[in-house]
Amino acid sequence: MNGVKRFFRLYSLPMYILVRPFAGFYAMKFEGKGTVRLALFNFVMLCVAYAFSNQYTSILADDRHPFMINSVMTAFYLAGMLLLFCIANWSVTSISNGEGRFKDIVMAICYAMTPLILTIISATIISNFLTAEEMGLHTLILGAGFFYFILLCFTGLLTVHNYGAVKALLMIFMTFIAILIIVFLGALLFTLWAQLGSFAYSLYTELVFRF
Repeated sequence: MNGVKRFFRLYSLPMYILVRPFAGFYAMKFEGKGTVRLALFNFVMLCVAYAFSNQYTSILADDRHPFMINSVMTAFYLAGMLLLFCIANWSVTSISNGEGRFKDIVMAICYAMTPLILTIISATIISNFLTAEEMGLHTLILGAGFFYFILLCFTGLLTVHNYGAVKALLMIFMTFIAILIIVFLGALLFTLWAQLGSFAYSLYTELVFRF
């Protein structure tokens, strides 16, 4: 019972960030409130929200067949995007006087996911009570959640790195440049490994046929 109470006391931080972003992220960074485990729990909740949406969104809003949607792959895709963004942001800010550690970046982004979780679940439920003409409300709810998520991400990164608004925007832009570079290098490395594997296999088959 004490563990449950402690969990809800810790989880009050993401809800506090919803209404007071600067104070909430300041408490996370400088007062030691919140944990990485709780942040990752918030990420898992986002994956659950997407799985719930994939299965139960009205066909008027999403005409994909539920059996054609792989929620596990969606979770891996989200995890990949989270990891890629955090690595890129940490790489850029670590050479530009950013004060945020890697775990601070992960925590800030994961805590910022709370509005996405709430709006995805809400929009999914509401979609089953709307007509085709009213589906704009479903889109509006999702759009509002995504916009607030972006706003919280910006606030969180600004706070954990102790940047001004202009420098924070510049570092976010540089983060996306770093993401492109990482993806390019990863694709190049994958291609080289594939070619090396193909060459090794060709050499092996040649030796087998000759000897």
